[in-house]
Amino acid sequence: MGKNSAEVVFDETNDENSGVTATLCNWIVGLEKKDIPDSVLERGKHLILDGIACGLVGSHVPWSEQAVDAVLAYEPEGQCNLIGYEEKLGPLAAAVLNGGFIQATELDDYHSVAPLHSASVVLGSLFAAAQVKNIKVRGSSANGQSQDAGPARTVSGIDFLTAAIAGFETGPRSGMAIHGTDLLVRGWHSGVVFGCPAAAAASSKLLGLSAVDTESAIGIACTQACGLMAAQFEGMVKRMQHGIAARNGLFGALLARNGYVGIKKVYERNYGGFLNMFSQGNTKTPRYDVREVVAGLGDVWHTSRIRFKLHACVGGCHGLVEAVESLQKAHPERFSGEGLKRLKSLKVGLSETILHHDGWAPHERPLTSTGSQMCAAYISATQLIDSQVLIAQFAESQLNRDEVWELVNKTSCHHDSQFDKPNHQCGAHVVAEFDDGTTVEETVQMPKGFDPPITNDEIRSKYRRLAASVIDEERIEKIEKLVLEIDQLEDVSELLQLLAKPTRKAVD
Repeated sequence: MGKNSAEVVFDETNDENSGVTATLCNWIVGLEKKDIPDSVLERGKHLILDGIACGLVGSHVPWSEQAVDAVLAYEPEGQCNLIGYEEKLGPLAAAVLNGGFIQATELDDYHSVAPLHSASVVLGSLFAAAQVKNIKVRGSSANGQSQDAGPARTVSGIDFLTAAIAGFETGPRSGMAIHGTDLLVRGWHSGVVFGCPAAAAASSKLLGLSAVDTESAIGIACTQACGLMAAQFEGMVKRMQHGIAARNGLFGALLARNGYVGIKKVYERNYGGFLNMFSQGNTKTPRYDVREVVAGLGDVWHTSRIRFKLHACVGGCHGLVEAVESLQKAHPERFSGEGLKRLKSLKVGLSETILHHDGWAPHERPLTSTGSQMCAAYISATQLIDSQVLIAQFAESQLNRDEVWELVNKTSCHHDSQFDKPNHQCGAHVVAEFDDGTTVEETVQMPKGFDPPITNDEIRSKYRRLAASVIDEERIEKIEKLVLEIDQLEDVSELLQLLAKPTRKAVD
C-alpha cells in the first residue's frame, strides 16, 4: 500500500476482524495532495469537468425538469445550488437532483470492471456538502434557542478535489469486492449500490470527519444501498438513481458529523454486511473478497481507470457502436442508402453482463428515451441510420422512426464468452448478413477510452462541445478555468454559483 495507509494482515477468508473498513476510513481521512500523483490529480480535475458538462446538458432535459418541478412543490428553500437553476434547496434534495442531472443523458463516465457513474454520485454529494451550514447545537444559547456552532464554512478547491478523489477511489473498490459486473447480471443497478459508500467517502472527507465518524457515514450509506435495474425500461427514475446514491452518502456523512453512529465493519461483517448481502445469489468463488476494498490503496489509482463516454448510450454498448461504425467505414456501399435496405440480419455478440443488461428485445414501440439508450438493438440501429449516437438521437421526436425500427427488428443479441474477460465486457462482435448471401463482420475487444484512455485534451473538447449547446462561450471558459485550476482556488463557491445560472435546453 501507499504511504497513506495502515498495513493489515489478511487471512484467506473474509474475516470480520480484518479491519478493512477501518483501513479505508483511515486512508480517506489522511489523504492529502502530496499523496496523490500529479497525473491522478489532473485526471480528477477532468472527471469533475466532464461531470459538469453532463450536468449542464442534463439539467434541462424533460425528465430533469419534471423532477425539479416535483421536488420544488414540496421541498422548502435551502442553501445549496442546483446546476442550471436559480432556486436553492436543502443539501439532500440538491444532491439527488444534481446527481440526477449528471446521469440524465447517459454521457457521463463509467468504470467497466465495477460499473458505476462516479461523477454523478461524487459531485452530486460534494456540490451539496460544500454548501451545508455548520451544525446547530440545540439549546446552546441563553434563551435555549439553537445557535450556529461556528462561522460559515469555506471550502478550498484542493479540499474539494481531494474529497472527490477519495470518492472516485472508494466506489470501484467497493464494487470489485463483489465481482462488479455480476450485480448487473442479477438485476441490480450496480452503480447505485457502489455509489452509496463512494458518496459517503467523498462527503466525509470534505466535511472533515474523523476516521471513526467516516466509518459511521459509510455504514449509514451502505444500509441504504439499493437500485433495481428494471428502472432502465420505461421509467424516468433510472436517471435519478445515482443521485439517490449521492443523497444516501451525504446523509450518512451529515448524521455522522454530529456523532450519530452507523454500522461498523460494514464491508467485513458476515451477518448483514454490505459485501455478503449484495453477493447473495452469485456463482463466484469466493462470492466476495473483502481485500479488494483496500487492494493497492495509495498505489493503484482507480481515478485513472474511469472511462469517459463518447456516445450517449449505456457504456456496455460502446463497443457495439464502434464495431458498427467500423463496418460503415469499411463497406460504405453496404451500409448506406439502398445497400442498407438489403441488410437481412445483424447478429451481435456481447458479454454475459451486457447481454443481460442491454441485449433484450424491445417489448414496445416506441421505447422511452431511457429504454432506447439501454437497448443494444436500438443503439446499433441508430448508429446505422444516423452514423452517430448522441443526445439528439434520443429526443422524443426520433424514437418512432420506421427506418430505425426496421433495423431493430433485424437485430438479435447473443452471449459471446470472449468478452467476459475483465475490461473486455463492453466489447462486441457484429455479423451483418445481406440478402445476396454476403456476410461481413467486425470485433471490438474494448471500446475507445480504456487502452489507450481518452486524453485530457479529448475530455476538454467533449466539455466544450456539450457546454456550447446550453451556455455561452464566456461562461464555458470561466468554468473550465476554475475547474482545471481548482487546486488553487481558495473558495469553490465561485464555481458553484457559476453552475447555478440558468441554462438553455439541449434537446426536447
